[in-house]
Amino acid sequence: MKLQLSRRLWVLSQVMRQLWFVAAIYCIAGIATALLGILLNPYIPEGVGEAIGVDSVGSLLSIIASSMLTVLIFSLNTVVQASSAAASSATPRAVGTLLEDRTAQAALSTFLGSFIFSLVGLIALNTNLYGTGGRLVLFVATIAVIVLIIGILLRWINYLGRLGKVSRTIEQVEDQAITSMRNYRAEPFLGGTEFDGHMPGGLQLIDPPETGYLRFVDMAALDAVSRRLDADIYVLERPGAFMAAGRHIAGIELPLDSKVAGEDIIAEIAGAFTIGHERSYTQDPLYGLTVMSQIALRALSPAVNDPGTAIDVTTHLVRIMEAGERPDADSEPRYSRIHMPAIRAEEFFDAAFTAMSRDGANMAEVVIHLLHACRALGRTEIPEFSEMSRKFSTLTVARARETLRFQSDIERIERAADRNNASSPVTLRKNSPEQ
Repeated sequence: MKLQLSRRLWVLSQVMRQLWFVAAIYCIAGIATALLGILLNPYIPEGVGEAIGVDSVGSLLSIIASSMLTVLIFSLNTVVQASSAAASSATPRAVGTLLEDRTAQAALSTFLGSFIFSLVGLIALNTNLYGTGGRLVLFVATIAVIVLIIGILLRWINYLGRLGKVSRTIEQVEDQAITSMRNYRAEPFLGGTEFDGHMPGGLQLIDPPETGYLRFVDMAALDAVSRRLDADIYVLERPGAFMAAGRHIAGIELPLDSKVAGEDIIAEIAGAFTIGHERSYTQDPLYGLTVMSQIALRALSPAVNDPGTAIDVTTHLVRIMEAGERPDADSEPRYSRIHMPAIRAEEFFDAAFTAMSRDGANMAEVVIHLLHACRALGRTEIPEFSEMSRKFSTLTVARARETLRFQSDIERIERAADRNNASSPVTLRKNSPEQ
């Protein structure tokens, strides 16, 4: 079973995904590599590095410094342009996945780290900090850095052709969304038990610490409080919900003989909830579906008018929604006194398809692919999806019926709807203008 991250580990994982963190690691590695010759100089026999002159190493470092600065500026400009393209052609919510792309981070960080390495090496070389043995170490390190740069450049050139394209953006969002969905399937209540929404009497409600989107719930911290107080804690909102004043985030049910929880306990429970300006994929499987749906909406807008991309997104949405395996029914929850609300099947379909069925109702090909997606999801091993698939098919057909005017398009959708629900086909026929 997948272990839940604590809040500190989750924050650390978020920081490690950032471009500046990866770049800082490469810079430290570059500085350490440049100074390695000073540390190893006493251990290298005299005369071994006499063939390596100061000018030979210095000229190589000068070439690396000047070229890497140029390449770094060009690459940063390319990433900025790709981010702008992703925001305009896909959705601004997809820019974060592009900036977390490991290939782009490795390329930019390598160029920056190589530049720092060459600067530090030149400074140490011109101040005579290296002996003959140190220059040998620096020369070997320089050759290794050149080989690394060539490899990264070849990989980066091949990657630039896809950077910022809608297809690549969709793949990046899908990877994040599938990981989030698999985590959800493994532990739908984040290790806790299901909360049906009916709050018990005497529940002491807790307000959110600030306004914003709920990004992460530290279940281990909540479990520690519940064990210490012998109390049950009810999480009233799942990650992804918008929290503001008047919308309670949790509630605590103390034993009958206990007093009301003090401010320090309330603050400790509230501190287990991380709230920010944007949603996070980690514990929110609906976020990936929402971002994918927004990419389709941008494609369906009159300014873009690209129904093909919306159809492609439909295929990706099906893969995301059916990803993951359900947990063993006999497995015991790790946090039995922490209660978490479930995500209803309607919420999955609404996040993925509702907006697309509304904005694409005037395009028969989009409607037909939505019906195919519903049929595919209705046949998965997720029992809740079967009924919801039929309901959503009916809703999609109703929207198309109110929008489409051409009889041939209506008949095509009618045939697709009949295949989805052969037992009770949906009738779409309406009087044509000729009638």
